[in-house]
Amino acid sequence: MDILKKDSCNTFFLPCLFIFGMVLLMVQNTFPADFSTSKEALIAAYKMEPNITPALARSAIENLKKALIDCTDGYSASSIKYGTGVIYFKAGMQDDAKIAFRQTAGEANCPELIRICCFNMTGQISRLQGNDKEALEAFEQAANLLEPSLSRRKEHNTNPEFVRLLCSVLFARGEIYEVQENYSQSINEYNRLIQILRQNGNSDISGRYIPPAGDRISQVYLRMGDVNSYIKNAEELSADYPQYYRIPVIKLEMECVKFLKSHCVNFDSFKGSFSAPAQLIAYLKDSKDSNSAQEITAVFDSLCKEHSIGYGGILLQYHYAWLLDTLGEKNRAAEIFAMISAAGIPDDGNKPHEKAILETVTEYAKIQLAILLGERADYTEALRILNTMRTHPDKSHISELAKSVGKNLETLKREVPENENKKK
Repeated sequence: MDILKKDSCNTFFLPCLFIFGMVLLMVQNTFPADFSTSKEALIAAYKMEPNITPALARSAIENLKKALIDCTDGYSASSIKYGTGVIYFKAGMQDDAKIAFRQTAGEANCPELIRICCFNMTGQISRLQGNDKEALEAFEQAANLLEPSLSRRKEHNTNPEFVRLLCSVLFARGEIYEVQENYSQSINEYNRLIQILRQNGNSDISGRYIPPAGDRISQVYLRMGDVNSYIKNAEELSADYPQYYRIPVIKLEMECVKFLKSHCVNFDSFKGSFSAPAQLIAYLKDSKDSNSAQEITAVFDSLCKEHSIGYGGILLQYHYAWLLDTLGEKNRAAEIFAMISAAGIPDDGNKPHEKAILETVTEYAKIQLAILLGERADYTEALRILNTMRTHPDKSHISELAKSVGKNLETLKREVPENENKKK
């Protein structure tokens, strides 16, 4: 059972929230003491919930305009103008937001950080609107300010907020080019980020942000159909950054790609390496190639022993159990799915998106386990497992799948004697 992947554009609001919080912190710390009214008005604007109504937005903007009249401090005034764009954005008034951000960035005395944030938000909104040309231009304007700014700070402590902004805008450019299938330019953007970080960042910053860029380069190579470059890049990434959270899975994906290539399987590389385990398992299911099945099972088993804990360990175990299920080793598969279902999410510093993936994997493992228990006619236990699942939004893939499996189990429980298979 493959796990649904989220499109990268769905993460659009995350950098926006980060920018808002970053500028809010700046506002709280830079307003002069005698501008308390302006400060309060702006902080209230930033703290407004997303998806506010246009009417509420206009009211808040009027308050900011009043605060701006009495504001004689340039930094504070630019913060207020930037806040106007934030409110428009939260109200879904994207064109008005872009106008506000552009006007603020275009003012001669606009502080560098606010100007960078304005360019970034202009790019994010343009990307959301499907205007790639405008988005690329805005992100480039932000990057051109960020790169020399990081160089100037190299002698001191590198500002992590500036690094995160740089990663946001260059990743955005790389992703846009990737969607356009301009792969060479996409790789250039990720390599550009890596080079800047190596020149201007400390080892902690480089270790945090370079591996995701290198990981993305591997995916682009594979989408290009350049399997050799993919393998070379993935191997170098695994050797240079063994602590990167995806390394265990990268090793698995790489082995799957190598196998598919060596066996001349019609591998759909356009989907990247994320789908390689699923495509390999599908091949083994259709081909009935017992020698290959033994070979791959040994590889999966070895990787699971090498990486037995954490994010990578859980994902490896899930793929391994899925493989065993496909090959007919139902009992071993059920044991692993049961272990994943009962283990819970490890508290080892996983970031929110990593934790969300692990939660999803755990839920799919419960569904898989319930299916296997149902095949044993152990319907009571199967239904109990399904009942331990978290509540999901209606019509979500997990909730619909769990509902369908549960309905079938209820039917079988009524019509087939409990544990009938155990008599055989």
